[in-house]
Amino acid sequence: MTNSMSTDNGRRLVGWVAIIGAVLAWTNIGLYMAAFGGDLTLVYQPALFLSLPAPAHSFFHASMVLDSLGFYLAFLVIGGYLWSLLRAEHGALIDMAALCIVTYVVMGIAGTSLQFASVSPLAAMHAAGDPTVKAASEAAWLAIASGAQQGMWLMEGPVMGFWGLVMGRAMRASGMPYGRLLMVVGVCYAAVFIIGILNFWAVAELFQMVFLILLPLWALLTGIALLRQRTS
Repeated sequence: MTNSMSTDNGRRLVGWVAIIGAVLAWTNIGLYMAAFGGDLTLVYQPALFLSLPAPAHSFFHASMVLDSLGFYLAFLVIGGYLWSLLRAEHGALIDMAALCIVTYVVMGIAGTSLQFASVSPLAAMHAAGDPTVKAASEAAWLAIASGAQQGMWLMEGPVMGFWGLVMGRAMRASGMPYGRLLMVVGVCYAAVFIIGILNFWAVAELFQMVFLILLPLWALLTGIALLRQRTS
Protein backbone atom coordinates (compact mmCIF):
# COMPACT_ATOMS: atom_id res chain seq x y z
CA MET A 1 0.00 0.00 0.00
CA THR A 2 2.79 2.43 0.93
CA ASN A 3 4.69 1.70 -2.28
CA SER A 4 1.51 2.18 -4.32
CA MET A 5 0.83 5.54 -2.68
CA SER A 6 4.43 6.65 -3.27
CA THR A 7 4.19 5.70 -6.96
CA ASP A 8 0.87 7.52 -7.30
CA ASN A 9 2.26 10.66 -5.64
CA GLY A 10 5.30 10.61 -7.93
CA ARG A 11 3.10 10.25 -11.01
CA ARG A 12 0.92 13.16 -9.92
CA LEU A 13 3.95 15.33 -9.20
CA VAL A 14 5.35 14.68 -12.67
CA GLY A 15 1.93 15.33 -14.21
CA TRP A 16 1.69 18.74 -12.57
CA VAL A 17 5.31 19.60 -13.39
CA ALA A 18 4.67 18.73 -17.05
CA ILE A 19 1.51 20.86 -17.23
CA ILE A 20 3.00 23.87 -15.41
CA GLY A 21 6.20 23.53 -17.44
CA ALA A 22 4.21 23.65 -20.70
CA VAL A 23 2.42 26.83 -19.61
CA LEU A 24 5.71 28.45 -18.59
CA ALA A 25 7.35 27.44 -21.87
CA TRP A 26 4.61 29.00 -23.97
CA THR A 27 4.61 32.12 -21.78
CA ASN A 28 8.36 32.34 -22.33
CA ILE A 29 7.80 32.42 -26.10
CA GLY A 30 5.28 35.25 -25.74
CA LEU A 31 7.59 37.31 -23.53
CA TYR A 32 10.54 36.73 -25.84
CA MET A 33 8.56 37.98 -28.83
CA ALA A 34 7.22 40.94 -26.83
CA ALA A 35 10.78 41.93 -25.90
CA PHE A 36 11.67 42.29 -29.58
CA GLY A 37 8.34 43.59 -30.86
CA GLY A 38 8.11 40.50 -33.06
CA ASP A 39 11.48 41.08 -34.78
CA LEU A 40 13.53 38.17 -33.45
CA THR A 41 16.61 39.17 -35.49
CA LEU A 42 17.18 42.07 -33.05
CA VAL A 43 19.01 39.73 -30.69
CA TYR A 44 21.83 39.62 -33.28
CA GLN A 45 21.80 43.39 -33.80
CA PRO A 46 23.54 44.54 -30.62
CA ALA A 47 23.35 48.28 -31.31
CA LEU A 48 19.55 48.04 -31.54
CA PHE A 49 19.08 45.37 -28.88
CA LEU A 50 21.11 47.17 -26.20
CA SER A 51 19.28 50.41 -27.00
CA LEU A 52 15.85 48.90 -26.36
CA PRO A 53 13.85 50.50 -23.52
CA ALA A 54 14.06 49.00 -20.03
CA PRO A 55 10.66 47.23 -20.26
CA ALA A 56 11.88 45.28 -23.31
CA HIS A 57 14.96 44.11 -21.41
CA SER A 58 12.69 43.18 -18.48
CA PHE A 59 10.62 41.02 -20.82
CA PHE A 60 13.82 39.41 -22.05
CA HIS A 61 14.98 38.75 -18.49
CA ALA A 62 11.64 37.14 -17.65
CA SER A 63 11.70 35.03 -20.79
CA MET A 64 15.11 33.61 -19.86
CA VAL A 65 13.84 32.65 -16.40
CA LEU A 66 10.73 30.97 -17.81
CA ASP A 67 12.82 29.30 -20.51
CA SER A 68 14.96 27.71 -17.80
CA LEU A 69 11.91 26.52 -15.87
CA GLY A 70 9.64 25.45 -18.73
CA PHE A 71 11.95 24.09 -21.41
CA TYR A 72 14.74 22.77 -19.20
CA LEU A 73 14.29 22.13 -15.47
CA ALA A 74 10.82 20.63 -15.97
CA PHE A 75 12.41 18.01 -18.24
CA LEU A 76 14.75 16.82 -15.51
CA VAL A 77 11.64 15.72 -13.62
CA ILE A 78 9.79 14.37 -16.67
CA GLY A 79 12.87 12.66 -18.08
CA GLY A 80 13.75 11.08 -14.75
CA TYR A 81 10.24 9.71 -14.34
CA LEU A 82 10.14 8.19 -17.83
CA TRP A 83 13.60 6.71 -17.29
CA SER A 84 12.41 5.00 -14.10
CA LEU A 85 9.36 3.57 -15.89
CA LEU A 86 11.00 2.35 -19.08
CA ARG A 87 14.60 1.37 -18.24
CA ALA A 88 13.76 -2.17 -17.05
CA GLU A 89 11.92 -2.98 -20.28
CA HIS A 90 14.11 -1.17 -22.79
CA GLY A 91 17.57 -1.37 -21.25
CA ALA A 92 20.70 0.56 -22.17
CA LEU A 93 19.08 2.86 -24.74
CA ILE A 94 16.93 4.39 -22.01
CA ASP A 95 20.03 4.95 -19.86
CA MET A 96 21.69 6.70 -22.80
CA ALA A 97 18.57 8.82 -23.33
CA ALA A 98 18.62 9.81 -19.65
CA LEU A 99 22.19 11.09 -20.03
CA CYS A 100 21.08 13.02 -23.11
CA ILE A 101 18.22 14.80 -21.33
CA VAL A 102 20.56 15.84 -18.52
CA THR A 103 23.04 17.20 -21.09
CA TYR A 104 20.22 19.06 -22.83
CA VAL A 105 19.16 20.71 -19.58
CA VAL A 106 22.72 21.74 -18.67
CA MET A 107 23.40 23.30 -22.08
CA GLY A 108 20.04 25.04 -22.15
CA ILE A 109 20.35 26.62 -18.70
CA ALA A 110 23.93 27.65 -19.45
CA GLY A 111 22.63 29.58 -22.47
CA THR A 112 19.77 31.26 -20.62
CA SER A 113 21.96 32.12 -17.62
CA LEU A 114 24.64 33.82 -19.72
CA GLN A 115 22.10 35.99 -21.52
CA PHE A 116 20.12 36.74 -18.35
CA ALA A 117 23.21 37.91 -16.49
CA SER A 118 24.68 39.93 -19.37
CA VAL A 119 21.79 42.07 -20.59
CA SER A 120 21.63 44.67 -17.82
CA PRO A 121 25.37 45.42 -17.42
CA LEU A 122 25.96 45.57 -21.17
CA ALA A 123 22.91 47.81 -21.69
CA ALA A 124 24.21 50.12 -18.97
CA MET A 125 27.62 50.23 -20.64
CA HIS A 126 25.98 50.96 -23.98
CA ALA A 127 23.95 53.81 -22.51
CA ALA A 128 27.07 55.45 -21.05
CA GLY A 129 27.68 57.20 -24.35
CA ASP A 130 31.41 56.65 -24.85
CA PRO A 131 31.93 55.28 -28.41
CA THR A 132 34.66 52.87 -27.35
CA VAL A 133 32.56 51.47 -24.50
CA LYS A 134 29.55 51.22 -26.81
CA ALA A 135 31.53 49.25 -29.37
CA ALA A 136 32.89 46.93 -26.67
CA SER A 137 29.41 46.27 -25.21
CA GLU A 138 27.99 45.55 -28.67
CA ALA A 139 30.79 43.11 -29.48
CA ALA A 140 30.34 41.40 -26.11
CA TRP A 141 26.59 41.00 -26.54
CA LEU A 142 26.90 39.64 -30.07
CA ALA A 143 29.41 37.05 -28.88
CA ILE A 144 27.19 36.03 -25.94
CA ALA A 145 23.95 35.84 -27.94
CA SER A 146 25.55 33.97 -30.82
CA GLY A 147 27.39 31.60 -28.50
CA ALA A 148 24.23 30.82 -26.55
CA GLN A 149 21.63 30.65 -29.31
CA GLN A 150 23.71 29.44 -32.26
CA GLY A 151 26.17 27.50 -30.14
CA MET A 152 24.92 25.87 -26.96
CA TRP A 153 21.26 25.85 -28.00
CA LEU A 154 22.15 24.52 -31.45
CA MET A 155 24.11 21.67 -29.86
CA GLU A 156 20.97 20.63 -28.02
CA GLY A 157 19.87 19.12 -31.33
CA PRO A 158 21.72 15.79 -31.20
CA VAL A 159 21.01 15.06 -27.52
CA MET A 160 17.37 16.15 -27.54
CA GLY A 161 16.86 14.46 -30.90
CA PHE A 162 18.21 11.21 -29.47
CA TRP A 163 16.09 11.54 -26.31
CA GLY A 164 12.92 12.30 -28.25
CA LEU A 165 13.33 9.47 -30.73
CA VAL A 166 14.43 6.82 -28.21
CA MET A 167 11.99 7.78 -25.48
CA GLY A 168 9.13 8.28 -27.92
CA ARG A 169 9.70 4.86 -29.46
CA ALA A 170 9.88 3.26 -26.01
CA MET A 171 6.66 4.99 -24.97
CA ARG A 172 4.88 3.65 -28.02
CA ALA A 173 6.22 0.14 -27.47
CA SER A 174 5.03 0.25 -23.85
CA GLY A 175 1.54 1.45 -24.77
CA MET A 176 1.98 4.98 -23.40
CA PRO A 177 0.28 7.84 -25.25
CA TYR A 178 1.96 10.59 -27.29
CA GLY A 179 5.15 8.69 -28.07
CA ARG A 180 4.81 9.47 -31.77
CA LEU A 181 4.49 13.20 -31.01
CA LEU A 182 7.70 13.08 -28.96
CA MET A 183 9.45 11.39 -31.88
CA VAL A 184 8.35 14.25 -34.16
CA VAL A 185 9.86 16.69 -31.65
CA GLY A 186 13.10 14.71 -31.69
CA VAL A 187 13.24 14.86 -35.50
CA CYS A 188 12.73 18.65 -35.40
CA TYR A 189 15.59 19.11 -32.91
CA ALA A 190 17.89 16.98 -35.04
CA ALA A 191 16.83 18.88 -38.18
CA VAL A 192 17.63 22.25 -36.60
CA PHE A 193 21.10 20.99 -35.70
CA ILE A 194 21.84 19.71 -39.22
CA ILE A 195 20.38 22.75 -41.01
CA GLY A 196 22.06 25.13 -38.55
CA ILE A 197 25.56 23.74 -39.03
CA LEU A 198 24.97 24.06 -42.78
CA ASN A 199 24.27 27.76 -42.07
CA PHE A 200 20.71 27.79 -43.40
CA TRP A 201 19.38 29.71 -40.41
CA ALA A 202 16.15 30.88 -42.03
CA VAL A 203 15.11 27.26 -42.62
CA ALA A 204 16.38 26.17 -39.18
CA GLU A 205 14.19 28.80 -37.52
CA LEU A 206 11.10 27.26 -39.12
CA PHE A 207 11.85 23.85 -37.60
CA GLN A 208 12.70 25.59 -34.34
CA MET A 209 9.27 27.22 -34.17
CA VAL A 210 7.72 23.78 -34.67
CA PHE A 211 9.45 22.17 -31.70
CA LEU A 212 8.97 25.28 -29.55
CA ILE A 213 5.24 24.69 -29.91
CA LEU A 214 5.19 20.88 -29.99
CA LEU A 215 7.49 20.14 -27.04
CA PRO A 216 5.30 22.03 -24.54
CA LEU A 217 2.23 20.50 -26.20
CA TRP A 218 3.67 17.02 -25.64
CA ALA A 219 4.44 17.92 -22.01
CA LEU A 220 0.91 19.26 -21.50
CA LEU A 221 -0.78 16.20 -23.00
CA THR A 222 1.52 13.83 -21.13
CA GLY A 223 0.91 15.65 -17.86
CA ILE A 224 -2.87 15.45 -18.31
CA ALA A 225 -2.61 11.75 -19.16
CA LEU A 226 -0.57 11.10 -16.01
CA LEU A 227 -3.08 12.93 -13.81
CA ARG A 228 -5.96 10.97 -15.34
CA GLN A 229 -4.22 7.64 -14.93
CA ARG A 230 -5.62 5.50 -12.15
CA THR A 231 -3.51 3.51 -9.78
CA SER A 232 -3.74 -0.17 -10.57
